[in-house]
Amino acid sequence: MPTSFSATEIPNQIQQLLEQRDQLTSAISQIDRTLAKVTAALGGETAPAAITKPAGVPAAAKGVPARPVKVKTRKRTKFAISATDLVLQFIQANKSPTTKEITQHLVSEGRSTGAVSNALSVLTKSKTLKRTPLGKGIMGSKYSLA
Repeated sequence: MPTSFSATEIPNQIQQLLEQRDQLTSAISQIDRTLAKVTAALGGETAPAAITKPAGVPAAAKGVPARPVKVKTRKRTKFAISATDLVLQFIQANKSPTTKEITQHLVSEGRSTGAVSNALSVLTKSKTLKRTPLGKGIMGSKYSLA
């Protein structure tokens, strides 16, 4: 298909595209009907019909306002002990715990896994903790006080 059209070719191209769209839409409908029959023959429930957009102008352009998307927001929680202090206390109580053990402990205390990662990173960078990989091909590390 050429990238530039003359003024007389544009209506023809639009008509061809509309015809192709109609053919493809009917082909999709036929595929949906066939899949529904196959699903029913296999003893399952009928497959849901494909969701197709209505032809013409989108709903938002017709004057129908689009629904706002609801975004879940998490509220910041405050704890009496910081995550870094909690990690240090856990490592002092348990000699050389693994990343998994530290994560399980902090999650049981109501912390997120992100807080665990951040605390371990901060403590390792400040050389308060010493990180020792578990081994080649094994995910995780052991942590000890530096």
